[in-house]
Amino acid sequence: MTIYFFVVFGVYFSIVIALWVGWQLTFEKVDSKKATTTPGVSVVIPYRNELSNLRALLESLLTQNYPKDQLEIILVDDHSTDASSSIVAEFAARFPNLKNVRLDEHATGKKKALAFGIQTSSYDLIVTTDADCTHDPGWISAVTSCFDKNDVVMAVGGVRIDSSSGLFAKIQALEFTSLVGTTASTLFYQQPTMCNGANLAFRKKAFLDVGGYDGNYEIASGDDEFLMRKIHARFRGGIVFMLDQTSVVTTQPSATLKSFLHQRIRWAGKWKYNSSIGAKLLAVFVLVFQLSYVLLPIAGWCHWVMPERVYFLMVVKVTLEFMLLYPVTFFLQVRWRWIPFLILQVVYPFYVVGIGLLAQRQVVSWKERVI
Repeated sequence: MTIYFFVVFGVYFSIVIALWVGWQLTFEKVDSKKATTTPGVSVVIPYRNELSNLRALLESLLTQNYPKDQLEIILVDDHSTDASSSIVAEFAARFPNLKNVRLDEHATGKKKALAFGIQTSSYDLIVTTDADCTHDPGWISAVTSCFDKNDVVMAVGGVRIDSSSGLFAKIQALEFTSLVGTTASTLFYQQPTMCNGANLAFRKKAFLDVGGYDGNYEIASGDDEFLMRKIHARFRGGIVFMLDQTSVVTTQPSATLKSFLHQRIRWAGKWKYNSSIGAKLLAVFVLVFQLSYVLLPIAGWCHWVMPERVYFLMVVKVTLEFMLLYPVTFFLQVRWRWIPFLILQVVYPFYVVGIGLLAQRQVVSWKERVI
């Protein structure tokens, strides 16, 4: 029994150390030079029932320090049932570079909305974000600087969760840093595993070359990751991580535990459609490790594993995860908090196992739409 736990934990520790090294090397040679050109940019944002978020989104986009004649903002209404469209129309009447379009009545879903927005765009450089996000005034400039080299066809960026609304938001913000850290680190090794459509940019030509979202329209989520994998397969070495802190996008936390779980179940549901064997094996290992972490204290209590070895494995785990997450919070400008970190140490294994199981069967809803 002891050998089993040491092998599983040893593999996990090796992965965490590799991710830490990847993160450090990603930022080892940060180029501080600003973009030398200002290419035309089309920002595409699908939205559905985002009445409470749209004003903040549009104000952050329309105050970008980027030439207005080189920037168009396309918002695609995915059949909102609230007054979201009227808010966008109000801004569109004041800003000529803002377009408000609506999906055809026979088309639904985020991927269809994104594809329609990209189809109607004027420029080759496409940037996507979500309707519940806000952006630094230098966001577009920071994103475009990644494309100074012609061989770059996609840039993936950091996303932080606004942690100002209470303990639950702070827990979400810290948990989310692990996703950003994994994104940058695996990309460093040219084995990208994830990205976030809330902060993503790519060349329209590359999007068309790989068939866009073809083959993935019926999957509840994954517009960003499936596209990234297609582009990685077609343009090896053409994906970069946005290193400028002004490129980080702020998104809102889930307001309730139910909405949080539905979001995570929706995200986890796409893994079974993943074409990467490595990514599937990693997902299975993460599930095995979290189950092992839950069982470790039980094994120590039953004396299947000597208690001092249980303490050793748990202390090493906490230490390595702190080493990995802390520099990511610094980059994202998310304040480090010990209480959420310690809470996650207790609840995260149960959360991962539960979400993994529920994602195989559970029907979830999103924006008043059953998925």
